[in-house]
Amino acid sequence: MRIGTDIIQISRIAKSIENRHFVESVFTENEQAYCKTAQSYAGLFAAKEAYLKALETGINRRLNTIEILHTDKGKPYIDGADKCDISISHDGDYAIAVCIME
Repeated sequence: MRIGTDIIQISRIAKSIENRHFVESVFTENEQAYCKTAQSYAGLFAAKEAYLKALETGINRRLNTIEILHTDKGKPYIDGADKCDISISHDGDYAIAVCIME
């Protein structure tokens, strides 16, 4: 079993998403359609970082090649990643994500 976690300041992502190149290089079209706030973008960013930490690969690819989707009930999951569980939370100016993999 492997675990990865990441925390990020939402205000940092709020500034970053003003840059269209950043948005396109980090988030897929589906993720961009899903995100309405900097808080949502920050949560997805943290989830991608947590996933890479659980893989133990470091950042070895563009983040927009990892897609975070949501079930009908809103639970996040990574498209194509079997045996992987993601949780995202927000509080104040922080978003945190945890990834657990078998």
